[in-house]
Amino acid sequence: MNKESVLSRQILTYMLLLTFTIIAIAILGSWFFYSFILDHLPGGPAAGDDEQMTMWDWVWIGTATTISLIIALFFTVKLSSRILTPLNAVASSLKKISQGDLDARAFCASSRLGEINHLVTDFNEMAEKLQTLDIQRKSWNAAIAHELRTPVTILRGRLQGLVDGVFTPDPVLFNNLLKQTEGLTRLIEDLRVISSDGGAGYSLCQSRTDLKGEIQNALDTFMPEFNRKAFTIKTELRDQQCVFDPLRINQCLTVLFDNALHYSTSRTLIVKNGVSDKGNYILIQDGGPGIPREFHDFLFQPFQRDNGARDLNPEGCGLGLSVVKAIMLAHGGDVTYTLSKQNHSLFKLTWPDS
Repeated sequence: MNKESVLSRQILTYMLLLTFTIIAIAILGSWFFYSFILDHLPGGPAAGDDEQMTMWDWVWIGTATTISLIIALFFTVKLSSRILTPLNAVASSLKKISQGDLDARAFCASSRLGEINHLVTDFNEMAEKLQTLDIQRKSWNAAIAHELRTPVTILRGRLQGLVDGVFTPDPVLFNNLLKQTEGLTRLIEDLRVISSDGGAGYSLCQSRTDLKGEIQNALDTFMPEFNRKAFTIKTELRDQQCVFDPLRINQCLTVLFDNALHYSTSRTLIVKNGVSDKGNYILIQDGGPGIPREFHDFLFQPFQRDNGARDLNPEGCGLGLSVVKAIMLAHGGDVTYTLSKQNHSLFKLTWPDS
């Protein structure tokens, strides 16, 4: 059982204590008054034999009532303070947050009322998450603006040059403009994927397909680049009919293969597929260097890149792995990253065969 008293039990205890205290004062006080005190007061015994109310009777009634009221007020104020002080702190902080002050937090001394402690703790956690989301929103806006600025600037410059007659219309220039437009389209699509409720907000076109064939197709697309950079590709592919969206899985493989080309210096890539207790999986392993452990918590978050990745590939924007994460979540699965003792990177895509 929780050591903290629940609020209902605390109120019941206080009210029972108040009731029994008043009863004890009424019974014991009356007995003590009439048995001892009244006998020692001037005219006390005579007053005790009189059926009429005397001054001392009224004094006792007034005294007992006053003492009972004081005790009742004491317990009421004490209980109200325990409840209202933290609630007022939460209300005050809520008002500050509604006015835009996301640094506001509710503070109160530790209370024996468990629900009150939990309320203050939960409120502070909510405020912390709101502040974190606001910081992430600002970071996202800045990152998106930064990533869109370069292609838009290039497009605007080239088009302005065409209008002013600085550039001559020719296929090479139009191909350049087309590539910039395609880059913008990919960036917008990536943003749409990762902003769709963690990948659950868009539909998949799933079908029962041969996974081995899809992996091989993705490898064939990248093989010229792998050969140009002298990569050694080792595959352990098995025939595997399963349900997935071929286009989206191909998109995930494209991201992982492209990352291997840009960031792996070992020039070795191992690709496997199979079935485990978690369902279907694709395993992609390179020989390193691995991603620093302190960066693992941010690996699948949008626009997050460590300094090493920025140095190796300044043109990257840090969206690829977050897109992979969103796609796998949409499949009801996940993507994980582990770093081996030999500093090898292992990416594993898993999803159930639904």
